[in-house]
Amino acid sequence: MDPVVAAFGTALVAAVATDAWGQVRDALTALWHRVRPQRDADGIGAELDGLREQALQARRDGDAAIVQALEGTWQLKLLGLLRADPALAAELRRILDEVLTPALSPAEQAQIGTIIMTGSSHGSSTFTQIGNQTNYGQA
Repeated sequence: MDPVVAAFGTALVAAVATDAWGQVRDALTALWHRVRPQRDADGIGAELDGLREQALQARRDGDAAIVQALEGTWQLKLLGLLRADPALAAELRRILDEVLTPALSPAEQAQIGTIIMTGSSHGSSTFTQIGNQTNYGQA
């Protein structure tokens, strides 16, 4: 999965519980309306409000599986947008960087970070890559 889409879906679900929810909702509704003008803004807005209700209830219940499912659902929706228009990646990154990430706590910001590691070995050379991802606030 595209790292921006993965981070965006996770950040979106985390952002529902923040004071910046109105700004997050407005940014995503505007994006969706630009990309899919045939879909009315009220429809996506209502869908986002439903996401918020489900995510808040899952957090109250301590149901991490539901939170992950909501993240996955929105990641798939965003992936569909990106596949239809690959140039949209820059706009997703902008919203992620300027709207979603600033709305999150430092621990949540760390959780949405992505690590991309690549490497190659030629001939008889060897190398070792080691990475670690820490999930803050997870039981």
